[in-house]
Amino acid sequence: MRGIVQNGPADAAESLLSWWALAGVDHAVNELPVNWLRPAVAPARVRPASPGGDAPRVDRPDALPNDLSAFHAWLTTHPSIHEAGWSSQRILPAGAQNAAIMVICDLPDPEDAETGTLLSGNCGALFDAMMAAIGRSRQDIYLSSLSVTRAPGGILHDQDLEILATRMRHHIALAAPQRLLLLGEKTNRALLAADSLERPSGLQSVNHPAGTVPAIASRHPRFLLKHPEAKAQSWRALQYLIEDLPS
Repeated sequence: MRGIVQNGPADAAESLLSWWALAGVDHAVNELPVNWLRPAVAPARVRPASPGGDAPRVDRPDALPNDLSAFHAWLTTHPSIHEAGWSSQRILPAGAQNAAIMVICDLPDPEDAETGTLLSGNCGALFDAMMAAIGRSRQDIYLSSLSVTRAPGGILHDQDLEILATRMRHHIALAAPQRLLLLGEKTNRALLAADSLERPSGLQSVNHPAGTVPAIASRHPRFLLKHPEAKAQSWRALQYLIEDLPS
């Protein structure tokens, strides 16, 4: 107001507009709304290209060990496996090569971090009961998971599944089981047809670098604990699994 009295309305308006221009405001209205309280987004960091082009992904099949013991060691110590940034604790597969049944789940549960083994706690108790029902135990199966660490929020995204499934096919070839039991929707989607979990109608084939292996999908024990009505369907899947399988 003091400027208007001393210099007149026109001079005051011109002075105000000049001040806003210096502040970077060159128009009063935009076609799109702007959230002025949103923090500024940092510019994306560009990863410098290597002299020989893109570096090979560490989980690529031709970069993986071709011996089961060496593969276990690689899962244990390699700093750049796909899921290395999710958790520092890796829950490793357990069991012997050429087992009658290789069980594959999606990823470790929170209880598994306490025991250092897959399928612990209540899930483990139910899983052990499932194996006992078909005359098996943990001592005579090979137990593994797509991811050796727990993903944030326990969620495996499609891009994760693609990478982990490729590595698991290599893993299956090294373990050389007679049959596969795939636990959970994510595991099934990664390695079998999308609807095989909903309608178990017999063994299907999972391809791997050394050939194929018969497989069946079943609900994960964590699902069965919440939905006991699905146990009958899982029991049918287990019957398919052991059909004509040498004891």
